[in-house]
Amino acid sequence: MDDKIVIYSKQSGEPRVPLTIRIDWFPDGTIKPLLFWTPDGACYKVISQYQGVSLAFLKERGEGLRFEVTGEVIESDDEDLMYSRYETYLYLADSRFYQKNIIDERYGHAGKEYIPVTLDVFPDGDYELVYFWCRGARYMIEKTIAVEPRGSFRAGGAGLWHKVEARLINADDDEDPDPNKSVRRLAALYLELDKWFVTIAANTA
Repeated sequence: MDDKIVIYSKQSGEPRVPLTIRIDWFPDGTIKPLLFWTPDGACYKVISQYQGVSLAFLKERGEGLRFEVTGEVIESDDEDLMYSRYETYLYLADSRFYQKNIIDERYGHAGKEYIPVTLDVFPDGDYELVYFWCRGARYMIEKTIAVEPRGSFRAGGAGLWHKVEARLINADDDEDPDPNKSVRRLAALYLELDKWFVTIAANTA
């Protein structure tokens, strides 16, 4: 079972601790950890993050990324732990997190927009999409309907296609911009190596 853990924290000389981690995945392919949950249910907010290191260059560490972070407990059943700080290494020990994308915006596809995506990644490497930005608007993903390899001729790219139901929300919270109207849409998000993109209308300003 231990070998199947790909998302974990680890201190020097200590065993791996499986984590669920929330990350922001930006249009340039970089990743930023936001929150992580330990097996006891405690939630840590990442308050300090240092440069990520590719695990491909560390002996016998596999492939992926490692972040040195300071986390602050913001949710726990143990009140004594609240707001305590914890320094650790976060490992995203999976090749999808460190691949280099050579099919990018330099090819000038008018129907393609690289977007930021927020997702929760579980200890076994599975994940759940949470938010995405498109054309300056922020959406909460309420349901993932289908996931499959697929390409887009309009966008000039291929990747792991995610068909989702999403709701338009404010930039800083999960509320609808218009309290009297929820704007919902079906969307297709593609994970293309280390970047996420959507297909857009070529004549959109």
